[in-house]
Amino acid sequence: MQEIKNWDDVDAALKQLASLEVKRNEVEGELNEKLNALKEEAKKQVAPILEQIKHLTKLVELFAASKKDEFAKKRTKELTFGKVGFRLVTSVSVPRDKAKVEALLKSLKAYGLSDCITFVEKPDKEKLKELDDTTLVKLGLEKKVKDSFRVEPYLEKVKE
Repeated sequence: MQEIKNWDDVDAALKQLASLEVKRNEVEGELNEKLNALKEEAKKQVAPILEQIKHLTKLVELFAASKKDEFAKKRTKELTFGKVGFRLVTSVSVPRDKAKVEALLKSLKAYGLSDCITFVEKPDKEKLKELDDTTLVKLGLEKKVKDSFRVEPYLEKVKE
C-alpha cells in the first residue's frame, strides 16, 4: 500500500498492520521459547560449576580462618592467582513489615534520632496536572496538552 485516499484504505492498512503485528508476535514468541529453553539448559550446566565454586570458596575460607592470626596487620593476602582476606562488615537489619517499620520510625523520632530517617520527596505529577495555569507559571512549570495519535489494529480479526 503506497497511499491512503479514503476510510476503506485506512481499514485495509489496519488489517495489514494487524497481520504484521501477529507475525511479529509469533516470531518473538518462538524466540522467547528458544531463549527460555537455552536458559534452562545453561542453568543445568552451570549448577555443578556453582556447587564447585561454593565448595572451594568454603574450603579456602576455612583454611584462612585457621590462619586468621596472619591477617592481624594486613587484612588481605596476595597470592599468584588471586587474593583472600577479611574485612569488617557492619549491617543492620530493618524490618520489612509495614507496621514494624512504622513502630521503628516512631521510636527513632521519640529518641531524637530523626537523622536516622531518610525522606524521599518528589513532585506528584498527577497533583500538578490539577493545578491552574497561574500556579504552574509561578512554579516555573507549564502544562502541555497534546492530541496523541494511536493505531490499534484488531489482531484477533486477522486470525479469523
